[in-house]
Amino acid sequence: MTDTAAHDGPSLEQLLESGLLPAEILHPGGLEITRELAELCEIGPGENVLDVASGTGEAACFLAETFQCTLVGIDASEFMIERARTKAQSRNLDIDFRQGDAHALPFDDNTFDAVISECTTCVLDKPRAIREMARVTKPGGHVGIHDLCWQEDSPDELKQQLEELENEHPETLDGWQRLFEEAGLTGVVTREKSDLIASWTNDVKQQLGLTGQLKIYWNIIREWGFRGLRRVMKSEQVFQSEHLGYGVIVGTKPLTAASHGIPLASQNTSGQ
Repeated sequence: MTDTAAHDGPSLEQLLESGLLPAEILHPGGLEITRELAELCEIGPGENVLDVASGTGEAACFLAETFQCTLVGIDASEFMIERARTKAQSRNLDIDFRQGDAHALPFDDNTFDAVISECTTCVLDKPRAIREMARVTKPGGHVGIHDLCWQEDSPDELKQQLEELENEHPETLDGWQRLFEEAGLTGVVTREKSDLIASWTNDVKQQLGLTGQLKIYWNIIREWGFRGLRRVMKSEQVFQSEHLGYGVIVGTKPLTAASHGIPLASQNTSGQ
């Protein structure tokens, strides 16, 4: 988060962590796009899966229940980790949630059959985070994300607004593909999902209802004043812009290093 964001008002992440936004899933597409991502990553029974920035744990629990895979969730927020652990326990799921940094994943090379991250990579150091996800993936395994995507003609002013308001800096869909390929991933598949973001904020509002929305706005005013409320409304405008879309990106870690000129192990991010 930028210093500006900290002083002027809340980001969506802050609203979720503070409990002011009572949502279990804060990304377009809900669990259906989680299912699609899992299928593209060929996640199946018994496979070892890492969920980077696992948040409330809702997606990890869904994947464990639906695909009978073994889940590890990592998140920078201890609040989110505790929330996810409580949720998994209440559903009798054995999921290893732990606090950690997506830029320096605390796992050995070639550990997981699949590594996923949902609507979070755009707030990270993107090249470094994607390289880390690739590093801990087994040869032949998959790295997959779904995230915000700029349209090719998006104005720089709008990009700057999103970065200042939410500390998010997406790529175009082609830009995401390049980052995956630069991390050594091959056979990168992209799917355009911009229709999801167009209806996302409206869906959230419908779920909250008028009373729920007014309660959130009132709490924002109490916590951050009218400046905070204006900030939230500006964020809504950016997310509803025709220039901001959404996409799914999945790549495969090559089985051999020789044909691609990259090592299968030790692709760490030290010194980068």
